[in-house]
Amino acid sequence: PEEFLEHTKLELFQDQVFCFTPNGRLIALPRKATPIDFAYAVHTDIGNTCVGAKINGKTAPLVSELQNGDEVQIITAKSQVPPSAWESIVVTGKARYAIRRATRAASRAQYSGLGRAMVERVFTRAGRKLNEERLTAVLPRLARGSVQEMFAAVGRGEIRPEDVLRAVHPDYKDERAAGPAPKGEGWFELGDSRPLKFKVPEMPGAVPVPIRGINAELPVHFASEGGAVPGDRIVGILTPGEGVTIYPIQSSALQAYEDEPTRWLDVRWDIDPDAPPARFPTRIALSSRNEPGSLAQIAQTIADHGGNIDNVKMTRQAPDFTDVTIDVEVFDVAHLNAILASLRDKPAISGVERIYG
Repeated sequence: PEEFLEHTKLELFQDQVFCFTPNGRLIALPRKATPIDFAYAVHTDIGNTCVGAKINGKTAPLVSELQNGDEVQIITAKSQVPPSAWESIVVTGKARYAIRRATRAASRAQYSGLGRAMVERVFTRAGRKLNEERLTAVLPRLARGSVQEMFAAVGRGEIRPEDVLRAVHPDYKDERAAGPAPKGEGWFELGDSRPLKFKVPEMPGAVPVPIRGINAELPVHFASEGGAVPGDRIVGILTPGEGVTIYPIQSSALQAYEDEPTRWLDVRWDIDPDAPPARFPTRIALSSRNEPGSLAQIAQTIADHGGNIDNVKMTRQAPDFTDVTIDVEVFDVAHLNAILASLRDKPAISGVERIYG
């Protein structure tokens, strides 16, 4: 009788659902609420760091619609930043406002951090010391209200780091010779099996800018063609208003920026050890025999190694062979190489290679 009465009371509120935390705390939410709404109803910090949920003890998608009496457990990670796409998923105003605020703050912080690193590198190259008091004094020249705002503008590409240097040190003159930089200290040449070579400007004494860039909402993101995975030698290309696009050094797309050295950034991987393992997109191409079960063999091999197939494109080039392009998500270069090695051992596959874009 007590259970019947409890459910009867719950059904009286047709426009609400009542869920519980694992500790028994009651959370009232609008109909069609999701675990994301639940997380923000518990606490804003819980919502901002939410990465998953369990409903009644079972792992469930964050877009699941909650029902009366559900027990919801929220899984969090310190490095999580809520994506802006969540705004279209949640139904509560509190969650929508918190998501918008968190994504803006995270984007602003990363732009500012990127801009600071770029300014520090320019000052180091010029042999000058970066002094925030002097930066504050020249903010009116740069039309910015604070040092952090100025750094963010540099990170977005609205202000060149060289302009910051000249604002602080009007007497500074760049005495480097014009024309192509010589080989040797400060430059490196890297190539791959194709007849391509890239020269990337390196600043003496500078440290590569650390990037995480897993979240596409932030100003550091990966090139859409081929992508990059931890372990790759990577470079960043700065695009005003868009942030930095990360490319593996072997990417042929970098040829388009060879004449714009000021847009190149030396970057390095910075994976948060406390965050859940993340997969990164890359692309592979292979030639497969046109026989029953060949595609299943490819998919099973990738699955056995813990890879995730995101997209598959097949093109018939000959009666007996099919070219297959696969967008696959892997943890790092070692993970990708293990998948490629295993695919090469399959009798139905005649050749496998990674595509760099």
